[in-house]
Amino acid sequence: MKQDRQLLLFLASKSGLYGRAKTSTAKIASGLGMSQQTASRKLRALEKAGLINLNASPKGCTVSLTGQGVECLKQQHLALNRLFQGGAKRALQGKVKDGIGEGKYYVSRPPYLKQFRKLLGFKPFFGTLNLAVSQAELNSFISSQAPAEIEGFKTEERSFGKIRAFPVLFQGKEKAAIIIPERATHPKNEIEIIAVSNLRKKFRLKEGSKAEVRLSS
Repeated sequence: MKQDRQLLLFLASKSGLYGRAKTSTAKIASGLGMSQQTASRKLRALEKAGLINLNASPKGCTVSLTGQGVECLKQQHLALNRLFQGGAKRALQGKVKDGIGEGKYYVSRPPYLKQFRKLLGFKPFFGTLNLAVSQAELNSFISSQAPAEIEGFKTEERSFGKIRAFPVLFQGKEKAAIIIPERATHPKNEIEIIAVSNLRKKFRLKEGSKAEVRLSS
């Protein structure tokens, strides 16, 4: 299993997470200190597990990572982050910002709603709460957990991008999630939060009010 992870990382280093690499069992064997027979067997095992796409020929092979393979490396990355960043932030403070009202439109799209229910466990209020936060603190906060990956979709009029959603507790009690759209238009130090209820109304928040989110696990 250890060699399998090493091989997956080796292939990613050659192809990039989303590219393709031309290599050979001889090169893999030399790079990882194993026999060509072992390299060939492990390549087939990764292919069978759905972690790579493999096209082999007498001249070598072309390899790319599948979505499952990329996710496997992400999980390893997060596990190492948790190990080396034992002091990663468990809470994130910010100040409420007035948005431009786009959140209601996007959150209410049925394909997004279906995935929010399935992956986050709740149907969100049709709107978002915007918080201005420290970019560095945000990076530390989200580095220790894997996001729920909300897939994008297309309609006849337009396409909607992917969303990363991080489950949190708002003000220490309300089940919520930070959502980071693939095509975000607001500043990088501004986050959007969804929850079952209207957070602004429930917690009597206004522009500039202080608020906090905490990791839910």
